Amino acid sequence: MFTKFLATDEEKQTRIIGSALKQFAEKSYSAASTNEIAKEAGISKGLLFHYFASKKALYLYMYDYSIQVISEEIGQKVNFDERDLFIRMSQVAGLKLTIFQKSPDLMKFLERVFFEEAEEVKQELEDRKKQVATSEYFKLFSDIDSSSFKEGIDAAQAINVILWTLEGLGESVKARHKLDGKEIDIPLLMEEFDRYMELLRMSFYK
Repeated sequence: MFTKFLATDEEKQTRIIGSALKQFAEKSYSAASTNEIAKEAGISKGLLFHYFASKKALYLYMYDYSIQVISEEIGQKVNFDERDLFIRMSQVAGLKLTIFQKSPDLMKFLERVFFEEAEEVKQELEDRKKQVATSEYFKLFSDIDSSSFKEGIDAAQAINVILWTLEGLGESVKARHKLDGKEIDIPLLMEEFDRYMELLRMSFYK
């Protein structure tokens, strides 16, 4: 679908990706300007739409690109020899935080995606989020050591409860954002994440 863009030289790809990421990080989907993206990347708007058929196509490409960056980084650095569920989850959370610190525009973009309400992209984003959750969590939390769980607790069901808890935490963050409009406080969110993980560890482990 994006063969023309992927066929161009790497330096130009980097400029376009960096420009698009910056614009979508700073503004909502509706407010973001393809004129500004093209200008920042040093190309014409016509060339931008030669690579991407529409603003929507570019936006969704940037979402897929951002998820791929995170997935590859985590896949390379997480210790899959560590089979304790909660230690592995802490590893993943820490790696994500490191990525966001290194790439603030990527973090800001995904934060905006989290709150994005534009009807033009909302459904496609929800479909992608579900697909990512299914595929990535399966890879990250397969081969977990079940010996630490209390008798009668199924590891797969416990993982589902944890993922539902994280999903609920995400919805709570969304609700708070709608009320106060504040950006996500990452350190505070990590503290909340750690509290939930400790509570679940005490519930599920011996």
